[in-house]
Amino acid sequence: MYQAIILGLGLLLMSHASMASVILSGQVKAADNQTFYAPKTGSWKVQVQWMLPEGEVAEKGDLIVVFDSGTIQSEIDQLKTSLISAEEELHRIQSSNAQSLLEASYGKKRTELLLTKSRIDAGVSADNLSQYDYKMNQLEFEKAVIADAKAQETLKQTKVANKVAITKQKIKIKKYKQQLKYNQNKFKKMRVYAERSGPVLYASHPWNGEKVFVGMTAQPAWKIAEIPSLNGLYIEAWVHEVDHKNLLLNSQAQLKFDAYPNTHLSAKLTEISTQPEAQKEWGNDVYYRTVFEFNANTHFKVLPGMSAQLEFEGIINE
Repeated sequence: MYQAIILGLGLLLMSHASMASVILSGQVKAADNQTFYAPKTGSWKVQVQWMLPEGEVAEKGDLIVVFDSGTIQSEIDQLKTSLISAEEELHRIQSSNAQSLLEASYGKKRTELLLTKSRIDAGVSADNLSQYDYKMNQLEFEKAVIADAKAQETLKQTKVANKVAITKQKIKIKKYKQQLKYNQNKFKKMRVYAERSGPVLYASHPWNGEKVFVGMTAQPAWKIAEIPSLNGLYIEAWVHEVDHKNLLLNSQAQLKFDAYPNTHLSAKLTEISTQPEAQKEWGNDVYYRTVFEFNANTHFKVLPGMSAQLEFEGIINE
């Protein structure tokens, strides 16, 4: 929503008595708006590249604002390349693991066969062999037991190492996919679309009050534009701290729009804020927000953003 602009605020004394006329300037607002904000990026600011012209009526699904997405696109391209490389590396690791597992399994089967043979040889009685052959059979059996144990440990370690290598690579791939998804979601937010039909209204710069424009840079969460609903219209006016005490809830005011100066309507004061707010572009004073209801079913078109003047007659000026 636009920052409300005070076009003028004054107390016109009718006489030396304590009765006064209060004149406020406000702006038509909508209770239900679709608001477009600057998205969060890897930088502290983002550039507005394109916007639908202000005042143009957007249809649901129309592109409204485009933010600079060059940096995010570069990150997406880099992540896609990294993801492809990581997936290729996973295939290489899986192939290498299959080969190492095959070799370790073959080594274990070989030591098992040697152990079986040496066990048979070692089981031959010393009575049937020379002392030398008998001792050699016993020695070979001991060697076979040790070799089989080592082969068993090698097979076990190979399986663990293969599992760890694949797990680590899958974690890396998952990380790349998460980063890619995150950046793709950020990229989608660089282009925002209308969710309803209505006129496009540009927001104001939060520091200097100037209208947002194509090419400016904005910080995340800055309001860029909005599409107001034409239902639930009201008038927002800001009252100086000195004058707000002269206003009473449910007071009736004479209303006229700057665009239709010869047409007068009636408006009712329905809300007065309890806490004042500073408005930097208006100086160091503080102001109270007020809300006025009016009948928007007029013979002329009332749109959000239109300026209006409200006048109270016979307000007691304490």
